[in-house]
This record gives sequence, C-alpha cells and structure tokens, in this order.
Amino acid sequence: MGNVKAFLPTGDAFGDAFGDAFGDAFGDAFGSFPDAGSPAEGDEPVPSDGFRATALVDVRGLQIVRGPRTDASILATGISLSLAHGEVLGLVGDVGSGATEIARAIAGRLSAPDRIVAGSILLDGTELVGIKGRALERLRGTTMALVPADATTRLAPHRAIGRQLTRPLRRTLGLSRAAATRRMLENLDRARVEDPRHASTLLPGQLPRLTLHRVLIADAVACGPGLLIVDDRGVAPGTAADAAGQAAEDAAADATIAALYRGLRQERALAMIVVSRNLGDAVAGCDRVAVLDAGRIVEQGSRAEIVSAPQHPRTRQLLATARAHPACPPGLCPPAPLILLPLLPLLILGEKSAEP
Repeated sequence: MGNVKAFLPTGDAFGDAFGDAFGDAFGDAFGSFPDAGSPAEGDEPVPSDGFRATALVDVRGLQIVRGPRTDASILATGISLSLAHGEVLGLVGDVGSGATEIARAIAGRLSAPDRIVAGSILLDGTELVGIKGRALERLRGTTMALVPADATTRLAPHRAIGRQLTRPLRRTLGLSRAAATRRMLENLDRARVEDPRHASTLLPGQLPRLTLHRVLIADAVACGPGLLIVDDRGVAPGTAADAAGQAAEDAAADATIAALYRGLRQERALAMIVVSRNLGDAVAGCDRVAVLDAGRIVEQGSRAEIVSAPQHPRTRQLLATARAHPACPPGLCPPAPLILLPLLPLLILGEKSAEP
C-alpha cells in the first residue's frame, strides 16, 4: 500500500488556473448484498465519526466483487474516501483499477454480476449499502446523478431524445407535459446543445458524439442533484487523420466539456466525483485526487501534493504519461530549466565593462 496523504478541501474552482496550487514555479462505483450490516474495516485510514456526519459522501472499507459468491473476482477492496459539499474528487486509474466500479457503487448503479460484499457508503447521512427499490429511486436524480461513459447505458436508441429527457422531469418533479418540455429545452440549452428543439426530436445515434455527451450532462442535472458522478473516460474516438491532429481534437473536446462542468458547478454548487484515466485532466479539474491500481487506492491527496510530491510508483508513472502527452494541461508540466552557465562569461564581462 502506498502512502495515503491526509487531505483537506482545497477550494471550489473546478478547472481553475492550475497555478493557484503551485505559484510561480509552475505558472500560475447495486446488486445483491449478502451482508449490509456494520461497516467493514478497510486498510485505508478513515475519517472520524464527526466528519462522517458532515461529509456529503463518506466511504469506509468498501469491497466490490464480480461473479458468484463462491467464485468472485475482487474489483475493489479496502476503499475509504470522503467528499465534502462542493468539492471535486478525481478517481484516476486504468481499466481494471476499480475506479469506475467505485463510482457506480456510490451512484447506486452497479450492474450484475458486480456487487458490494462489505463496507459502508454514506450519502449526506443516508446509508446506501443495501438500499434498493423506491428508496434508491428517490435518491437518483435529485440527490445524486451519474453521467455514464457509454450513452447506450442511459439512452434508448430508438426513442427521441426529448421524450427520454422529459420522463424524469414528470415522474420525479411532477411537472406537466408542457412544463417538462420547457424545462428539458432549457436544460439542453444550458448544456450548450445547439438548436435544442431540433436536437430533442433526434435519436441518440443521430447526434454527434460531443453533442450526445452534452445531452447526458443535461439529463443528469435535470432534477437538481447535489452530487454529480462523472465517468469521464473520453468523449469518443476522434476523426483526425494524424496523431497531432487527434491530440488537438481530443483536447478541444475535453476543454469544452470541462468548461461546461465548471459552469454547472459554479451555478449549482455541485460536488463531483470524476473517473478518469488521465491524471493530467484530474489534477487540472479536481480539488483532490485518488489514484487507484488493481482495486486499491494507492495514493490520495490534494492536486498540489499529487503533482509536486507523488509517493507511489503508479502515481509517478501516470504523471509521467500525462506530462508526455501533446495536450499536457498548463501548470502540470514544470517549466524548462533556465540554463545560465554558458552566459556567465558574458555576464562577467558586462559587469567589468560597467566598472569606471
């Protein structure tokens, strides 16, 4: 187990100029639950009971497995983390790290054969482990919401976008058909979907992938959740012909979505959990970061700590990969060193010539 740093919320600017954290040197996751009794102890340090009562999200000793009880592979184990109101937490890890499963567990969206076998998840004081049926449905959308990486897990392919987005507004908020339609169009417009009325008549497959991502965001925030959980594993494969062009295309798409999240967070005082494979994106847009590997948190800390003093080899590897990417976020990569040695003779001569 790697070093796990103590943490404090570091502010509420999602995607702030990363220099806030570094100064001049850097330039400014339900299935069946066999036992949902007392929370299991994990191998991560856990917050005090007092903090659990005030945190928006508090996870202790979470263990998630896949498969039958007698033959279950472990997806995540010993997971303990917390999230304050208005804070953004990044869960960074590749496929198989457990990051997506942890996020989906917190969102109440684990799908069989994945299931929680131990641990506790408190959401604003409500225990989520073991909750199901109407009690869970009351929380979805109004208290927490998930933006999935795959639109097909949320949107039916043969039904118009507008019909799908008005349904939760009518069922959850009790709006009339006309009021739900107006609200749906407003939500699409706030998500910067071009021509919302026309887009609402289309099928999911008829929308560009970036626009579809915006539709998912509009759907997630429609009923006013206080916690948004984002499985941000890339908007879509790009269309550029060369690597440099692809990197630029991906960076532009990521930047527009990041700006959208930043605006929504400021407007609605959202707390967020963001799943990402890219440590650079996480440290640029999150207050704190937890790095996962093989189902465990190997390191967590503020974005400043993660970048300036990474402790675990996996963190250092992810950091090096992010820094080598053509679209490395500003502030993540340290500035090129100033090489003054060859200039010293000239400096000395200049000083001598200035003498009387």
